[in-house]
Amino acid sequence: MRIVPLLALILGASVLGAALPGGGVVAAAVAPQTVAVPPITACSAINKRKIIITRTSIGIQGAVTTKNWRTSQWAAAVLDPMYRLSSSYRPTNLVRITWRGVISTKGGYWLKREAADALSAMFVEAKASNISLKILSAYRSYATQRAIFAKWVAKSGLQLARKYSAVPGHSEHQLGTTVDLGSLTGVSWSSPKFPTSQTALWLEANAYKFGFVRSYPAGSANVALSCYGAEAWHWRYVGKDLAYEIVCSAQVPRIFLWNRQNGGERVIGPACDSFTPPEGYVLPSPSPTPPASEVPTESPSASPTESPTASPTETPVTPP
Repeated sequence: MRIVPLLALILGASVLGAALPGGGVVAAAVAPQTVAVPPITACSAINKRKIIITRTSIGIQGAVTTKNWRTSQWAAAVLDPMYRLSSSYRPTNLVRITWRGVISTKGGYWLKREAADALSAMFVEAKASNISLKILSAYRSYATQRAIFAKWVAKSGLQLARKYSAVPGHSEHQLGTTVDLGSLTGVSWSSPKFPTSQTALWLEANAYKFGFVRSYPAGSANVALSCYGAEAWHWRYVGKDLAYEIVCSAQVPRIFLWNRQNGGERVIGPACDSFTPPEGYVLPSPSPTPPASEVPTESPSASPTESPTASPTETPVTPP
C-alpha cells in the first residue's frame, strides 16, 4: 500500500484521543522494596492521551524521554507509549547481520554488536535443535518508524494505528537491540498459530539464555501492563544477567525495568528454579511475594505494535 504523507493523514483523522490524567498501577507480585517505587502510569490511561502533531514531529501528550536514554544504558531503558527516545537517538556500535543471523558486511539488517553476537549464537543453538530462525526486522531509525506509523494510519486510521504500531520514538527497535524473529519452515510469524509453534516455544524456553526477553508476553494481565498486544516474534536483547532476572521475576519487561530504574528490589518469581542462571551468576535468596497489586481493568488491543518486514530481504539499510 502506498504510504501517504504522515502529517496529512494525521491532520485528516476525524478524532484525536482525549487527554486524560495518568492513572497509576503497581506491578503484580513485587517483592518488598528498599525504596518507595513510584507507580508506573497505567497503559489504559496512556492510550487515551492525545496525539500531538507539529510541522516536524509527532508525539503523545505528556510523553517524556526515557530515564535511561544514554547509549550506555540501553539495557534498562523503558520504552512504551509514555517513555520515548529522541528523534536524534542513534545506537552505537551497529554491525550488519543477514536474515539468517550471520554477521556480515553483506547483511541487510543492523544491530548493536552485543546483540548481534548473542543472536548469532542463538541461531546456531536453535539449528542444533532443528529450529530454523530468520530475522524479519531489526534496528529501525526514527525515520523508518515514521514510515511504518504512516502505513498503519493509511490502512486503519489514527486511533487504530496507535494500537498496531509504536508512535515514532517509542519503539524498542530504535535501540538497535531488538529483533522480530520468524521461522524458515513451519508456521509463519503472522499466523494465529505462531505463538504455539515449535519456533515460538523454543524461543520462550531458550532465548533468555542468550540475553533476549519477550517484551510483549501473552495474557490479558500482561497486555494491560505492557501497553501492547502479545507478540511472540518480538525479542529484545538486555544481556544474560538481566534477561535471567526478568524471566525469573515473571514480570513483563516494562514493569521489571521500571522497578530497576527506580531502585526497587529484585523480584524472585515462584517458578524461578525452572530457569538456568548465567554462569557465575549469584542468585539472591527468594523474597516473600505479597498479594498482586492493582491491575488496570481496561486492556489495550492485542494487535501487534509494529508490522515486521514481510520477507527477509537482503537489501542493505544504511544507518543514520
